[in-house]
Amino acid sequence: MVASARGRILVVGAAASLLLSACGTAPSPSATATPSTGPAPSAPTSPPIPPRPSALDPASADIHLLDARYVPGEAPTSANGQVLWTAGEHFLSDIWRYVPGAAAPERIFTSPRPKANITSVVGSAGGYAFVEQSEPDYGEGGWRVWFLLGPGAEPVQLDAGVARRAGAAPTIAMDAMRVVWAGFDERPTPFVSRLAMASIADPAHVTTLLELPVDQRLIWYPALTGDQLWYASIDPASDPDADGPEYHLEMLDLANPLAAPAPFAGTGHDFNPAVNADYLVWKANRRGDAALNWGTLKILDRRTQRVLTIPADHANRPSIGDRFVTFDEIFHATLPVYDPVTNRVLDLGGSVASKVGSDVTYFGESVSGRLLAFGLGSADNATTGRIGWAILPE
Repeated sequence: MVASARGRILVVGAAASLLLSACGTAPSPSATATPSTGPAPSAPTSPPIPPRPSALDPASADIHLLDARYVPGEAPTSANGQVLWTAGEHFLSDIWRYVPGAAAPERIFTSPRPKANITSVVGSAGGYAFVEQSEPDYGEGGWRVWFLLGPGAEPVQLDAGVARRAGAAPTIAMDAMRVVWAGFDERPTPFVSRLAMASIADPAHVTTLLELPVDQRLIWYPALTGDQLWYASIDPASDPDADGPEYHLEMLDLANPLAAPAPFAGTGHDFNPAVNADYLVWKANRRGDAALNWGTLKILDRRTQRVLTIPADHANRPSIGDRFVTFDEIFHATLPVYDPVTNRVLDLGGSVASKVGSDVTYFGESVSGRLLAFGLGSADNATTGRIGWAILPE
């Protein structure tokens, strides 16, 4: 069942063009009027056609690796021109960043709570946001969402909850104006799935955008572009005769607080949205597949409404920058970058192999703007991970 059966369908990025014509009658020149002797107006010129971006040559990719002392505890994240990651000896209680061109990475936060695990971290020009769990302080399954203005600042708590039964911490997104998160909260009953937002200008003021019982809705993976908030929605109470629940994408118009969520027709069983002004990328699974399973990536050109299949089997966790898309591939044997201009998936792994050898694996590929970040390990798991990055062409 596709999302069109659930409500009104959103056609992304398409707008009807309204032709405005100024209809009036100009006075005719009199018989004695002197003809104008000024220069004749020049013919209107067509706007210049923007040049087609050049194709990316994988062999020319300028790959950089951070010192092996900086070991990521989880997948690195590209955010606002910097690479972010979590680390720690026994628990992932530290947040680090590296800004390309800096002499060395910098630790920007260490949790003061015992046995703290930072499950995700995002960043923007407005600061940072992260999700933290600490069983001694928050209880089993307890979580907090925090906003951090900058290195050394005191974090501001945005939200709190317990997801012991769900077993999943909130997923989170951020732009220069807002922090949004989707999480499960099991206190008090009934258990709910919540989508909430805070303004960076006033992080103490939190708006709950959606909150529904978990037997009606499971909300995951928010993604922001402009005033649009995209997210994935699982319907656990869908057709009991189907092979598993139905899931799809929805969009909220943050400029219109009274607007209902707009389901995206998509291709059916859609998850993991990634979006910018020009493209929407998502993972489409087969009927019966769980939402978190590996799937096929689709990309919508929001200007033309054309949908393409990204030529990569068994993909997950897409992210999109100014132009390029990256994702995890199931074998972790390539460093994939998809170019919508050429509809090709390129493997930048050759540039990495020239530095460290071919016996490597890749994980946590992430892109924002032009900055690609990724984790690097050994195929035999004999060595710990490293962090790589590259600046992609425009």
